[in-house]
Amino acid sequence: MARLEILNPVAKTVEYSVKPAARLQAIDATTIGLYWNIKAGGDAALDKTEELLRARFPKAKFRRYTGSVGWLMRHCTAEDADRIASEVDAVVGTTAD
Repeated sequence: MARLEILNPVAKTVEYSVKPAARLQAIDATTIGLYWNIKAGGDAALDKTEELLRARFPKAKFRRYTGSVGWLMRHCTAEDADRIASEVDAVVGTTAD
């Protein structure tokens, strides 16, 4: 006798969570990373973010970043994230979706 096995074509959900970083005690005199994944409009959002933070925290420094993988959208690799984390105190990122 033939046997028919029915399988669910939907993949099991993988849950992954990371605890948020601790808040900075102060922003003045820190270095803030501004990460853009090259999606349209994200650069404008980061420009405004930098403008507002610079007005409120004039001693803060800013560094711009994009991911190293991709063409129309640049992905941040684990190596990129480690490098950025070693160079700044906090990061603001945009996806512009």
